[in-house]
Amino acid sequence: MDKWLTHNNFAKVLALVFSIMLWAMVHLDSGTPVDSTTLAQSRYIDNVKIEVTGFDEDKYVLYDLDPSTVRMEVKGKRIDLTTNFSDYKARLNLENLGPGTFTLPLTHELPPGVQLVSMEPSIVKVTIEAKETRTIPVTIVTKGEPADGLVLGTPIVAGSGTVDVTLPASEAQELSKVEGTVDVTGLKESVKGKSVKLTAYDKQGMPMENAKISPSSVVVDIPINKLYKNVPIEIRKTGQLPSGYVLTDVDIDVEGVVLYGTKEALEGISSYPLTVDLSRYNGSNETKYSVDLTPPKGFEKIEPSSATITLHVMPGGQKQLDDIPITLKNVGSMYDVKWIRPTEPSLSLTVIGASVVLDALQPENIQLTADLAHLGAGTHTIPIEIKLPEGVALADPNTSLSVDVELTEKGNPTSGVPVEHPNPSDGTQSPAGNGSSHGSPSHQEDGSNATDDDTSGNGNGT
Repeated sequence: MDKWLTHNNFAKVLALVFSIMLWAMVHLDSGTPVDSTTLAQSRYIDNVKIEVTGFDEDKYVLYDLDPSTVRMEVKGKRIDLTTNFSDYKARLNLENLGPGTFTLPLTHELPPGVQLVSMEPSIVKVTIEAKETRTIPVTIVTKGEPADGLVLGTPIVAGSGTVDVTLPASEAQELSKVEGTVDVTGLKESVKGKSVKLTAYDKQGMPMENAKISPSSVVVDIPINKLYKNVPIEIRKTGQLPSGYVLTDVDIDVEGVVLYGTKEALEGISSYPLTVDLSRYNGSNETKYSVDLTPPKGFEKIEPSSATITLHVMPGGQKQLDDIPITLKNVGSMYDVKWIRPTEPSLSLTVIGASVVLDALQPENIQLTADLAHLGAGTHTIPIEIKLPEGVALADPNTSLSVDVELTEKGNPTSGVPVEHPNPSDGTQSPAGNGSSHGSPSHQEDGSNATDDDTSGNGNGT
């Protein structure tokens, strides 16, 4: 042992060991870190979203929160500076604030052990506006066309057909409509229970981005039908009533029918003929019976498929009315009118009807009109249009009336062109109005004088 202690190499090893121990003791006592994760560092956190708290979204809308993110500079030990950016929060407290414009500070929340150095921005300016809710009917529009031979029916919205639209008060007055669109291109059958998303539009037809629609979509049925057309019923009569009775009215429990068919067939029909059989009269004032309605040739279907006819019948007779006034329509302001046949603006007619109706019937209850539209100077035969009161008919349904009138320019003499009409005494034709055709009284007493006057008149005219 003493030999080792006195050996030179042993002394050197021992000195090295003591040196290492001394170095270690000095460094531990000085507090120098041996792990870099314990060193304090700084870091920038970008795009930290501002969280709004205490805001009543049901009553108010928030404007002008710009920017909506902040940039944070933070410091702390690297072990505490997490890379989970959701741990870094910036908050804006709007509790108990109503409508108005405000400049407010932001608050922050950081991970444990991390300190905020700076935040940009640290204050923000915001505007709060009250909301307004309106109830609006839903409009469903379609685009495209169904398959050939089919026609789109009216879309049916389930429920009340209305929605609530909430907007800032300043925009609510611009709300025009709430609309959903359905594509019907090529559809071959009806669609049931389709969900359609809704959009609110302003008065300029632009979508309103701030509108909140409740519910945001509706359920719609889309009917797809065969081509159809609504046409009125045209009443035709057959059969006869017993002698002494007249038909005062006919009631049908439908005003028209719906016909289904091709486009060409539908374009060629304007009414549906329905024959009323008077021989079915059963002796009562009102006779009711039903008839089947069948589609005309070339049509697939008719709706309804039956109708009820009511015949209103009463004891009746006939009556002659004289001096029924004739009214001229569309008489040009530049013409004078001379009546040729008849010589006075009135006619006589024989009509039939219920006795109680005929007893009260007067000439002025019947309208006789002649239309002079588009007629110029000269003599014209004009048909008479007859309008009778309800429950009254012509005794002769084939009666056709007309009148002859002469139109002359105001300030000019009449043409003198004779118009032949039946001579009431012998049935021959004779000129009407010949004596006054030159605008002066005639003093002829025999045929020779008349010939001389006419010749003289023609000569003067030449």
